[in-house]
Amino acid sequence: MHAAVEAPSGLVYFCDAAEHIIGVRPAATRVHELLAGTPGSPGIINANCRKARFNGPRSLSIDPGHHILYVADTGNQSVRQVDLRVRVVNTVVNLLDARAIAGVAEFTPGGVAFDGDDLLAIADIKNHILWAYQISQHRLRVLAGAPGQHGLVDGEPERARFWLPTTISLADDHSGFIVTEAGNRQRRLVTRAGLVRTLPR
Repeated sequence: MHAAVEAPSGLVYFCDAAEHIIGVRPAATRVHELLAGTPGSPGIINANCRKARFNGPRSLSIDPGHHILYVADTGNQSVRQVDLRVRVVNTVVNLLDARAIAGVAEFTPGGVAFDGDDLLAIADIKNHILWAYQISQHRLRVLAGAPGQHGLVDGEPERARFWLPTTISLADDHSGFIVTEAGNRQRRLVTRAGLVRTLPR
């Protein structure tokens, strides 16, 4: 599985879940180079990009102002970050963080989306919820949905229900996030405050 994001610089960053790597290439060409991880070698190592390891990275989002690439490292039940200036990988959120907030047994980040300011939204597939990570405060909270409860319900954050939210991206007008669900097969708009609305097909 490949997912990609283009930076304002014109570079395209991509992840390969099968090979457990992060790569980079100019937008105008298919010639790419390895950025982080080792092909075919899953693991969880925070280090410089040459030594770092990932496990099934599924999604990327970029904070161009701070030169940070966020990675939904699904197999490791973690969200990782790559500092593109110094090429170092660290863990931002992991299962222990999610368990401390909501008592969940697992953490399955399938998608990440940076809001352009200070918020990273995370689609948690198996828990059927969205998380919000306040970057400057290093604070994690449930943005919308209820852990372990799936459904198709719009409205207030605590009342809203999702079913296998798999991808998330910033809406074109920056009004919130667009979430796609494997279970409901719907596109939902979620505001930064966690209000949920199903979009017309």
